[in-house]
Amino acid sequence: MKSSTAIAHPNFALIKYWGKSNVSGNIPAMSSLAITLDSMTSETTVSFPNNLEQDTWMLNGVEQPSLGQIQLPCEHLKKISQIDQPCLIESSNNFPTAAGLASSASGIASLITALDNALGTKLSNQQMIEAAMLGSGSAARSLFSGFVHLEVVQDQLNCATILAAEEWPLNVIVCVTSTKQKTISSRQGMEISRKTSPMYNDWVNNHQEDMELALHAIAAKNFEQLGKIAEQNCLKMHKVMKTSQPPIDYWNPATYTCVETVKDMQRKGMPVFFTIDAGPQVKIICEPDACKDVVSLMEKVPGVQLIIESSLGKGARIIHE
Repeated sequence: MKSSTAIAHPNFALIKYWGKSNVSGNIPAMSSLAITLDSMTSETTVSFPNNLEQDTWMLNGVEQPSLGQIQLPCEHLKKISQIDQPCLIESSNNFPTAAGLASSASGIASLITALDNALGTKLSNQQMIEAAMLGSGSAARSLFSGFVHLEVVQDQLNCATILAAEEWPLNVIVCVTSTKQKTISSRQGMEISRKTSPMYNDWVNNHQEDMELALHAIAAKNFEQLGKIAEQNCLKMHKVMKTSQPPIDYWNPATYTCVETVKDMQRKGMPVFFTIDAGPQVKIICEPDACKDVVSLMEKVPGVQLIIESSLGKGARIIHE
């Protein structure tokens, strides 16, 4: 066993999933399509101090009361390695945690990568995907770079890069409208929607049509087509949330203003579209030439607390051991 440090980046879905087909196995009810970002980073170090009595998780310098979402992936890899020694997991994010910015996806992807290296389990790509899925339904996507397709067919998972970042360079401007932790986690929210939203079945049944349109747009590098279907898919997901009982509404006033600002840019012919995950943050995708103008306009939006600029990024990787 050795100490190992890995980094991974959050990914934001353009075609989203919301709901599980297999809750105990944490299997998404549908496929998803995402982009991995480069400027936002989760870093995880795994080590095995001799004086440690139990697995311990430090997040952003604070010891956590339990392993939470990372417990199942940790136990899974330890079982494969047949190593039972307690490990110290030290994770940090350079962006707000648990605020709708996919910190669980990048955190778990970095953990799986570091733990696999530290334990010497040498997992295959498919085994890495399955291990990541135990912690977060979107974590497998952060293992990969660029445009990432997570395909779910009858509880079988396949995840891969479908277009490298350098093949279609796009910029992402993340508008942070709140740094507070979400009151309803994605996992809780998905179950509420699955059980109570009258729109949930239509959301699942019509999802593949959105996916096909998005895949064609990416293959053709058709920005306008990709933006149109990504926005429609995003708004459908939030309708499912809002028609749940109790209603789930992650948006705040600044979220709505950001969306209106993007719509105004589109009316002026700017190459830009938005997407919003389970949180109040607005992610704006644009062509590189428009990035400076987009940032300038979004800085003027009341309630935007922080703007993070990013390009498309790499998958999870070891940085030292």
